Amino acid sequence: MATLPLQSVSGTVRSNGRRRILYLMHVDWRWIKQRPHFLAEALSTEHDVHVLHPLIFRNRSPITRGEVGVPRSPLLPIPWDWKAIRWARWLHWQWVTHIARQFRPDTIWVTHPSLMYFIPERLMELPIIYDCMDDAFTLVCHEHEIPQLKQLEQKLVRCSARILCSSNYLGKTLVDRYARDASEKLFVVRNAVSAKLVAGSLAPWKTKQVGHAAGARCKIAYFGTVAEWLDFDMLLACLSENPNVEFHLIGPAQGESLPSHERLHYHGAVAHDKLREYVAPFDTFLIPFQLIPLIQAVDPVKIYEYLAFGKEVISVQYPEIDRFGDFVHFYKTRSEFIQLVDALAAGKLPLKNCPEVTRPFLEQNTWETRVERISDLLNSLE
Repeated sequence: MATLPLQSVSGTVRSNGRRRILYLMHVDWRWIKQRPHFLAEALSTEHDVHVLHPLIFRNRSPITRGEVGVPRSPLLPIPWDWKAIRWARWLHWQWVTHIARQFRPDTIWVTHPSLMYFIPERLMELPIIYDCMDDAFTLVCHEHEIPQLKQLEQKLVRCSARILCSSNYLGKTLVDRYARDASEKLFVVRNAVSAKLVAGSLAPWKTKQVGHAAGARCKIAYFGTVAEWLDFDMLLACLSENPNVEFHLIGPAQGESLPSHERLHYHGAVAHDKLREYVAPFDTFLIPFQLIPLIQAVDPVKIYEYLAFGKEVISVQYPEIDRFGDFVHFYKTRSEFIQLVDALAAGKLPLKNCPEVTRPFLEQNTWETRVERISDLLNSLE
């Protein structure tokens, strides 16, 4: 498996300097900013990119507006459950073919196996890049969906010219499933942080950990999707142990029954370009994941962004993020988590997110540097 970091990939720049990438993403462009948004924007600075995205949140206000004018078109707003119906699939093919005739791509970018439904056979002849950011099987709602999704992923892996995985765990998972089709064309391309965010990170950086006055509450924030993969039992246990702590969860909520507590606050989604200002009042940032298979495969974008905001970070520890150990306070058990929070609230948590060590790391791990290395892979395509 070619899971070497992209620093090791070499290639020459194409004579015309740019590729024409038809970029199919499974996330609504208007929703919270994730890897597909960041890579599309960064790729558009070096290549010609046209994004096709679903309209999942038609009845909600947009959250992500994008920082770069990336040309984009919606996939047809046919209900997702209809995608297996023959005529609906034909309509999608006609629409994607229409966009492709206008854009004339030389490369197809795919972020999820389900998007294989929408790619006409004539476009399958072009080089396909499979950008794998999650284990698709862990996100299905019903077990009966997995066999069909596996067929789509197997076809996508087989047809891809390059497979990019956001974590070693995902790379190993694909090789275990489709060894012959995946191993020789798979590269680990981790998540990152925007160079703009890093450039603006110096001003608010703390020089020391600030303690709390007697009776003052320590405000700890998480931003991202609020769903069942958060360890709510641990958060509630911590709140019962320490009356001077409150948790703030910032992001869209999934699920019907989220726990309630007077010091557990839900803020809803915030536009990405407003995050720095929004999170300024909080004391530290948190990654309170449960270690389910979905999480084991994740290289969290938020951990890079937390560090760029210049405050201390507390996170559950798992192998994929061990490399952040110099910058992040890790815990493995509930008691370890509560001890870290108690130390933070008392102003005794050691400073780990120091600019002299964190900033060089972030500067080497921006979306822009990721795209420079991805371009080496693209330039190696025939």
